[in-house]
Formats: sequence, structure tokens, C-alpha cells
Amino acid sequence: MDDDREAELEEGRMPLLDHLKELRNRLIWSLSAIGIAFVICYQFKEHIYGFLVHPLAVIFEGQTGRHLIYTGLTEAFFTYVKVSLWAAICLAFPVIASQIWKFVAPGLYKNERRAFYPYLFATPVLFAMGAALAYFVVIPVAWRFFVSFETPTGIDGGLPIVLEAKVNEYLSLIMTLLLGFGVAFQLPVLLTLMVSCRMVEKARARREAEEEAELAGKGKPATSA
Repeated sequence: MDDDREAELEEGRMPLLDHLKELRNRLIWSLSAIGIAFVICYQFKEHIYGFLVHPLAVIFEGQTGRHLIYTGLTEAFFTYVKVSLWAAICLAFPVIASQIWKFVAPGLYKNERRAFYPYLFATPVLFAMGAALAYFVVIPVAWRFFVSFETPTGIDGGLPIVLEAKVNEYLSLIMTLLLGFGVAFQLPVLLTLMVSCRMVEKARARREAEEEAELAGKGKPATSA
């Protein structure tokens, strides 16, 4: 059994220079996929913008004079670029994940590779579930809460408080929330993977060994010179 496992590792073993060449090739494929996806997404930047701003537009529906603003000359352009890049990374994620897998897989045993397969499919599904929860449930509730602080008529003769959101700040916030919820939903995958790789058991065994060694050291009588 040990000979077979060593033979498996020997198949994927390569010199450092070959590892660097393989890493370069995987990076080229990943960056190329992102670049192609970016060109495509930039053609639909207004639609992506409309999708991201929709939760706020629903709250302001029927109200006149509602809009997002930008205060820098180049702000709107770079906001579209950032939105397109964000969408491109999401679109190219399957290619990026496959390139990471192709780089890592040769260094794993066959049983470890089989153990990883379910997580390759579960990761994008759970990410999409987390982002959907944020977009359809959390963000509408949060936006209504924040907009509720408006006082259009002012209080006790004071000046009114009206939301005039900047487009880059709004889009950065909603993209961060979508990304954060998607990553948070990867926790089951991470924990299950740690259990499958026996990382939890190894950490517990290491901690118990350290505690036993510490107790044994405390209980050992001091030797006199």
C-alpha cells in the first residue's frame, strides 16, 4: 500500500522549474479567461449596473428625483470598469477553479483527489446560494432600514436629510456584501474538507500530546545535583 502511494506521488513529482512553468501556464489561462470575460461583460455594463442597483430602485419606485451621483470626472467610467471586472471574475470562476485544480491535483493521492471532487461542485453552488440570500433577502431589508433615516421635511425647523448616494460607493458596498455572503457559505465546505483530511483530528491529537507532555513535566520530581 505504501509503495502504491509513493508511486502515485512519484508520478506527479517534478523539478522546481517545471512547477514554475506549470504555475505560469495556469495563470495565463486564468488571466486570459478573466480578460475575455471582461470584454464581454463591459459590453453589458449598463445591464450589470441595473441588476446591482435594482434593490435600491425598488425602494425608490414611484418617487421622483431619485438618482445616484458621481462627483469625479472619471468616477463613472472606472465604476463601470470595476463592475465589469467583478462580473468577469464571477463569470470566469469555473475556468479559474479548474486551473487551480489542475495545478494542485498531481500532488494528491488518488483517494484525496476523489475526496475533493464533491467540493469542486459544491463550492460554486454554495457561493451562489450565499450571494442570492444577500441579494434577495438581506440587502432589501438593510436598504429599507438605512433609507428610513431620511427626513425630507426636516425636524423642528432643521435641514432635511435626503439620500444622495454616490454610484461607486453604492456598487462597492453591494459587491462586497455579495462576495462576503458567498464566501461565508463556503464554511461548510471548509469544515467538511478539514474533517475529510483529518486536520481536526490531527490538531486535537497534537494539542492533547502537548497537554500530556506539559502535565508530565509538571509531575516530574526535581533532581538534586
